Amino acid sequence: MDKKDDTIKKNTVFKRVFSTKRFYEHTKTMLITILAVTLFFALQLIRLRFDNNNFRFIPKNDVSRVNTQKITDIFGDEVPILIGLERQFSSILEKPFLDEIKKLEENLKKLELVKNIVLLTNTKHIEAGNGEIITEPLIPENFSGTEEEVKIVKRKLRSWPLYTRSLVSEDVKATQILIFLNVTNEESGSPEAVEACRKIIALTDAWSFPDSKIYLTGTPVFNEIVNQATAHDLTVLVPLVIAIVVAVLFLSFGRFSGVFLPLLTVIVSVIWALGAMALFQVPLSILSTILPIILIAVGSAYGIHVINNYYDEVVQDDVISKEEHKTQVIRALREVIRPVFLAALTTFAGFVSFCFTSVVPIFEFGIFASFGVMSAFLISITLIPSILIIRGPKKASMKWARKHNEEKSSKFDRGISNTFVIIAQHSRSVVVFAAVIVVISVFGLKKLVIDNVLMEYFDKETSVVQSDLFMREKFGGSKLLNLLITVNDGSTVIRPDILKALDDMAVFLEEEVSEVGKVTSITELLKRINQVYNADELPEGLSVKSAEEIIDAEKNKSSDTDSKNAEDEDFWGFGEAENDTVSFEEETSLAVRDKKSERFYSQREIMNFLTDIIGERNTAHISAEKLLQGFGKKTNYDGLAYYEIPVSPEKYGKKNQSELIGVIENYLILLGKNAEEFVDNTASPKMLKVNIQLRTVGQQDTDRAMSAINKFIEMKFPKDVKVETGGFVLIEKSLNHLVVESQLISVGVSLFIVFLILSVYYRSAIAGIIGIIPLSLSILANFGFMGFLGIKLNIGTAMVASFAIGIGVDYTIHFLAAYHKCILKMGDTGSFLYSAFLGSGKAILFNAVSVGAGFAVLMLSKFNMLAELGFLIALVMVTSSLGSLTVLPILLNLLKPKFIKKVLPVDR
Repeated sequence: MDKKDDTIKKNTVFKRVFSTKRFYEHTKTMLITILAVTLFFALQLIRLRFDNNNFRFIPKNDVSRVNTQKITDIFGDEVPILIGLERQFSSILEKPFLDEIKKLEENLKKLELVKNIVLLTNTKHIEAGNGEIITEPLIPENFSGTEEEVKIVKRKLRSWPLYTRSLVSEDVKATQILIFLNVTNEESGSPEAVEACRKIIALTDAWSFPDSKIYLTGTPVFNEIVNQATAHDLTVLVPLVIAIVVAVLFLSFGRFSGVFLPLLTVIVSVIWALGAMALFQVPLSILSTILPIILIAVGSAYGIHVINNYYDEVVQDDVISKEEHKTQVIRALREVIRPVFLAALTTFAGFVSFCFTSVVPIFEFGIFASFGVMSAFLISITLIPSILIIRGPKKASMKWARKHNEEKSSKFDRGISNTFVIIAQHSRSVVVFAAVIVVISVFGLKKLVIDNVLMEYFDKETSVVQSDLFMREKFGGSKLLNLLITVNDGSTVIRPDILKALDDMAVFLEEEVSEVGKVTSITELLKRINQVYNADELPEGLSVKSAEEIIDAEKNKSSDTDSKNAEDEDFWGFGEAENDTVSFEEETSLAVRDKKSERFYSQREIMNFLTDIIGERNTAHISAEKLLQGFGKKTNYDGLAYYEIPVSPEKYGKKNQSELIGVIENYLILLGKNAEEFVDNTASPKMLKVNIQLRTVGQQDTDRAMSAINKFIEMKFPKDVKVETGGFVLIEKSLNHLVVESQLISVGVSLFIVFLILSVYYRSAIAGIIGIIPLSLSILANFGFMGFLGIKLNIGTAMVASFAIGIGVDYTIHFLAAYHKCILKMGDTGSFLYSAFLGSGKAILFNAVSVGAGFAVLMLSKFNMLAELGFLIALVMVTSSLGSLTVLPILLNLLKPKFIKKVLPVDR
């Protein structure tokens, strides 16, 4: 008895809050307060900015982000922007074209955040000449574009593989400009970086050189393109969804107040939500774009319920006093406050489930969407009644309009009710149909692909997608993976065995793994220095004899030259004798090196070389380029026999590996600052960095490349070597993992909260279980549809399930309330189910159509991801509403749970 009295007392206290005039005695104060808060948040909107940097999307303590930050702390952080230039019918080495590139470079240098620019016209070339290492511009200053000059430049480009797919394409029809911004990955979405990016985009847009196409890509560029598309969606889609809501409101009420007041509440709630984001310095992301659309589509329902009940109360009297009008406003609100609050609470539960994810933009969306929903609810129960009370009674009666609408829709209502009653009477058919849907959905679920492909955000024909495709086809690609190489005991990392393993990995990845576009590390520079330093040595290796013995041998060899030439009449000669006039006494070692290049080969030797090269190939066929390269190595043409990591002490005239390390250390000294990008310390390196560019699009391609890399490291790297990974590729991989994790967490949390709300409201756990069954079926069907339609589970579509729960549960609540009310009133008779459908069927379907139409606006988004999200939410509104009107009544009829007939405090 005490518990019953306590329940009645609590219920009475709740009713007193919303059943008396006390709450609305100061309506003007309430209006002024709402206006002041709205003005405050509106003033914050000017501080709102966009940031779609994927690096920001994962938490700071994520392993991939920690490792990436570790690598950047050691080697520095430069954010690249890539410009590609292609000529289809002309050469990229024509002087006018190169001059135009130089002009572009000069304009790029003027931009504040541009730290460094690497391009064809400012690259230095290293080669051997006259017994010394020569560093000169790849394109000479006095380059005039003659045929001979072009041949020389092409020879230089072919002489070092480092240039291919980084500076020029393999067919030398395209070139790449790398622009490095002086910002970190985290800062690549900052206003300063965005402004620099916009200026670079403007410069590339102004490019108009004949027979040339320009392409632009890179993380900052992609971020800015996303920002522009986000701004477009906000300015285009929000007015569209407002227009839809206005149309729905006008069709529903046909009155100015019926349109204006619910619309006003959602506009105010949007200002509050976006203003709060600006206040707490949370930038808008691609997901935040849908926040205003969601609040308008979903939040308008609260105002509709309030204004609808107001019309129901007011039309009972044609002429009433202002005080009587106030009483009727409060009465209308009192009757609607519970279902509206419950609807807002469940939607809040769906959105707040996003706060349990590690994906930053989803978390941010969850926070401010939840805040926006509760704001819409509070504004609906304060702003609308306050305005109606202050306005007073409307002189013109709306009685006729209400009766007209009721008469016009009565046949429709009865038709809906009869249809669903018939469906409920065929429970076995519905159960079988639901089971078939479950089975089909499970098969579709197996086809579901989890992948957050950035380039699939846009249509294939957009410039950013075309640019990324160009970079993948012609160059190394725009995705970067970093490897950090260390030795477990902290010793030097430039051991020949480690460097050889790195070089072998680069060759394997570039030749055997199609997803890898380019591998760059210190090995490319060391091999080049080794090549040019030993360009005049014998291909077999450096001799350990004294200089005098070598000179004598060379003199004896030269005295036999005439007779040897006579014997070999058909011999082929490769290479040219040097005409240096260096004296032996002054430059003994140099003279010896020069003389070693004066070797000629017989036909037999040449054929043996070619046979060996073909026999050493790893593929069925060998290209002409590979054949020439192999022959060059056999003869040490231009030092090709030494384009390698020194691993054999005997070949380099050394006694052991320690002496070889000394050779490599000397090379690092020669390289100077050029080596700092790849080693932590040129004097005593303990760490190496390797850059691997991937041509991949999605995570599945990336995973294949990562698998090949990890397997090679496991099989071929020295066992005392530690390899850590970082870079944007790992950021994307973590984001994919977190999307799946957040999906599971969000669905679990939102279902549990809905279960809890229904269980508490109906005082029965069975109510919670029955209530989430239609929602679970709707979610499963949604994932099945995604699998069959090829819609990927990404950062956007991962939110559909929680939307389905947060919004779709309203239909379950609405029907449960109608079923509960009718069975209490009419008993378990045949007509109570008809009455339940009559009181809820049209309302549920009408709400599903209006909310679905609001979300369908997203299908016009510039983002494919958001267009798919809009389609899926519209679809899930249909499935969840139909589930509540078909599966739910059959469950209640078959199970006959006790809670459905239990009298609740709210029923008294």
